[in-house]
Amino acid sequence: MFAISPTDNNWFKFLKKEGFNSEVNFWTPTPWNVSRLSAGNRLYFMLKSPIRMIGGYGQFLEYKNTTVNEAWNEFGLKNGCASKKEFTERLNKYKSERSKDDTSVVDSEIGCIILTNAVFFDDDDFLDLDNFEIDFSRFIVKIKYFDETDPLLNFEKSKELDSTFELLPTSSEKLKKARLVTERKGQSNFRAKLTEAYNNKCCITGERTSELLEAAHIQPYIDKNSNHVKNGLLLRVDFHKIYDSGLMYIDEDYKIHISPYVKSDYYLNFNGLKINLPNNSNMHPSKEALQYKEFEFRNEK
Repeated sequence: MFAISPTDNNWFKFLKKEGFNSEVNFWTPTPWNVSRLSAGNRLYFMLKSPIRMIGGYGQFLEYKNTTVNEAWNEFGLKNGCASKKEFTERLNKYKSERSKDDTSVVDSEIGCIILTNAVFFDDDDFLDLDNFEIDFSRFIVKIKYFDETDPLLNFEKSKELDSTFELLPTSSEKLKKARLVTERKGQSNFRAKLTEAYNNKCCITGERTSELLEAAHIQPYIDKNSNHVKNGLLLRVDFHKIYDSGLMYIDEDYKIHISPYVKSDYYLNFNGLKINLPNNSNMHPSKEALQYKEFEFRNEK
């Protein structure tokens, strides 16, 4: 079983830009009372005109009806909106028969299709359903279910990277140029794979708040080939900053080393501990990449 639903392009772009993958709210302006999807089924995002292509998907977690206030309090930015005001304005757009006063909407009931492990494709990776013999009329405004084998899933599996990872050739100039790139190709998918591999938890602290989690490259980003799950760690935002600043490294035995230049006892207490690894050994961090990062470590002589 899989399903496809027309998807607001602004919702999609916002979540992709912010890097949210875990428990995002695919909200509906009125209750849809979705009952046919089971946990783990995929819901694909059919981006609305003028795109009309599949932009990504999420795995169904649960469905519930809530008020707008409740949805904002629980999901915040994971509603695909930058503010509560924007959220209510967008609902007013869909509920044209209601008053334009924001306060008229916040207590109204909406549907929440809650998705996890969401993946947002880059523009040139969008999928045209005509290539997969999937019938999805442009007149469908809610959701369409499919009981047959999912051809999009099989296509994605055929494109998956090999489980091995090799360091990419680098130069100081190449690294400098890569760091100037604001939108890194494949970054959203990279984060999605890491989020799933590490079970939505920071590999150091166990933090599960998705707004605080980031996908960190071990060998710094060079190009899309850098986005291999073995070249990544799922880190809480502060540890990501520490890691990229050379104030921490993780050795080949997955042990944490905190630089003596870090003055906070809180962070120093992690020195010598081991990170939590993915259950799948094919997704463990590359030891070659970890060795590469050690060179950047800021240690006292």
